[in-house]
Amino acid sequence: MEDIFIVKRCNRIIIHGRRAGESLHEPAEAIGWFRICDTRTGGFIGDGYDLEDDARRECRRLNAASSPLPARQNRG
Repeated sequence: MEDIFIVKRCNRIIIHGRRAGESLHEPAEAIGWFRICDTRTGGFIGDGYDLEDDARRECRRLNAASSPLPARQNRG
């Protein structure tokens, strides 16, 4: 069975502002962060993670919790 929850890398753009009277400012900075995507809906779960390992750990937990349990055998 395929995983329901997967990790997607997203870009976060940080724009450095400038104060009145300043003529130069630092350029925008692109950094990555990670979100958990529900493949059934295409939506995202949670607020996101700065570290990919944290996002992958949470994905494994969510996928394990949502996987079907093996059928119980009746003994009798």
